[in-house]
Amino acid sequence: MPVISTNTAANTAVRYLNMNSLDQSDSLAKLASGSRINKASDDAAGLAIATKISSDIAALDQAATNSSHGISVLRTADGGAANVADILERMKTLASQSASGTVTDTERAYVQAEFDQLKQEIDGISKSTRYNGVSLLDGKSDFSDDNTYTAATVTGATANATGLTANTSGTIQINGATITLSTTATSMTVADMVTQINAGLTAAGNTSVVASNNSGTLTLTSSAKGADASITIAAGTGTLGLGTVGLTAGTTNGSTTVAATTGADIVVGSSASDTINLVLPTLDTTTLGLSSLNVSSQSGAKAAISALDTAIDKVSNARADMGATMSRFEFRSSQIATSVENLDAAKSAISDVDIAKEQAKLAASKVKVQAAVAAASQANQMPENLLQLMR
Repeated sequence: MPVISTNTAANTAVRYLNMNSLDQSDSLAKLASGSRINKASDDAAGLAIATKISSDIAALDQAATNSSHGISVLRTADGGAANVADILERMKTLASQSASGTVTDTERAYVQAEFDQLKQEIDGISKSTRYNGVSLLDGKSDFSDDNTYTAATVTGATANATGLTANTSGTIQINGATITLSTTATSMTVADMVTQINAGLTAAGNTSVVASNNSGTLTLTSSAKGADASITIAAGTGTLGLGTVGLTAGTTNGSTTVAATTGADIVVGSSASDTINLVLPTLDTTTLGLSSLNVSSQSGAKAAISALDTAIDKVSNARADMGATMSRFEFRSSQIATSVENLDAAKSAISDVDIAKEQAKLAASKVKVQAAVAAASQANQMPENLLQLMR
């Protein structure tokens, strides 16, 4: 029915014009952004999945950085450990030289001077091997290995032993290790006691007990990870015995718990629980059992050779552990790169726009818009045509 008050045809044409214009705008937005999902209504489920994937990718990108930092820390620490290993080899050479019967005491004094300097250098390396301002090998960083232990301490002689018979010897037992005591003089200094006890303990493979000269007092200290430490002292044979070093038979249990760190957890995944524990060794002279070594005498030099072999083994094992952890970080870095690549592909499949398909939709929308404009123009002419009937 022809009417002039309501132009239904024009209204319909305008409605389609608006719809086609909106489709055209959506296509232009997708082509301009490169994303198929520019608002939640485009694909609510796809938006949620893509957002989660983006979060995982961001976390993995940081995990890759963390892994790279872990490798850098280990390489720095291994460089310091390699220097310590070189020094230990030189110290063993010096000890072998001093242990030779062809070397005089004067020459041994020269050897001892270099030996002491090398010990100081090991402690220097343990402190100066740094990453981001943190010393890595002195046992004080967050990366340090587990040093938690229960210590037991026994005090022995508080002064040099005198009134002894020259060229005599004897034995004592400490934690089952037989320690040989000997002297060519009529006295024995606390320093001599420390040297001979440590040499005997090292030779017996007992590295948990260490003798030290604490301001002129013989002190035995024992530590054992994860268990109560104890020092068991028993009498041996011969003229020199417990009385010589001021010790008494019996057992002393640990009573002092020393807390420490257990390494640092490096996050290498998209969750906080996906970590690699980075543990670095403590490589100072005390931990390596070198602090009391003395090569100024032939007997001390022979004992030092055994102690240095043990220290070299410790450093070698520490470097092997660091190398294994470094290898793990490298494999994880490769795995992270693969995961990021796959997640990027998955996100692209969900959220990236298909350019060819969207371009075709845009072209169709343009044609529809032009057709709707033409139709609206024609519909607007219809009431004027009806006016001709009234003339």
